[in-house]
Order: sequence, then C-alpha cells, then structure tokens
Amino acid sequence: QFKAHDRSHPRSSEIYAELDRLSSELIQYGHRFDSSWITRSIQEDESIESVLCGHSEKLAIAFNFIQRPIPSIIQITKNLRVCGDCHAATKLIAKIRQRDIIVRDANRIHHFYSSGQCSCQDHF
Repeated sequence: QFKAHDRSHPRSSEIYAELDRLSSELIQYGHRFDSSWITRSIQEDESIESVLCGHSEKLAIAFNFIQRPIPSIIQITKNLRVCGDCHAATKLIAKIRQRDIIVRDANRIHHFYSSGQCSCQDHF
C-alpha cells in the first residue's frame, strides 16, 4: 500500500531509484510533466517532476518493476482518480516497458496496453 510521497516502505530507496529510471525514460520518450495536476504549493527543495513522480500509482508501478523485473501484467487499485499526468505517464510506461498495466481508480478501470493506449480512450 502506497501513499503519495511515501518513504516508509522498507525498499523505499530502491523504489525511488526505479522511479528515477522511469522518469528519465519518460523524458527521453517525450513526456512533459504537467504542473496543472499539482494541487499544493511546491516547496523550495522540490521540482514539478519530483512532486508528480511521488504519486501513489507511480510508486506502485516502480515497486512492481523491482519486485518482479519482468511482470506479465501490473495491477494497481487506488482510492482516488488518476490525475492526467499519471494517466499520460502510465500510457508511456506501458509502451516503453512493453507491459500491460491495469489501474482501478475511484471511477473506472484503466487498462494501459503495451501499445501505449488506454481502454478509457482518454476519457477519465
């Protein structure tokens, strides 16, 4: 179970290292972190990227990649809606890493295919 910006997990340093790798891959493939999805003030020691990469689903995805380096499918359940930045990032992660990722949020089930598409057809 992950909360946004959670560092209490015993493998937290590994999770954040994998998150850094994912973030670098996202940037390399053209992802632009969308600050309009940030709902709080950014602290002096934070960046837009670090705030958005701390969202719980990104932590869970990173954990899955270190727990099971070659997962056939990643399944995540969260109690809130997926933000637009996480939606775009997860589509790209699924494509880059060639993995299906299923995220059940408060409104629907998103199936992110390895083709980079989502079952919701971007209506979230």
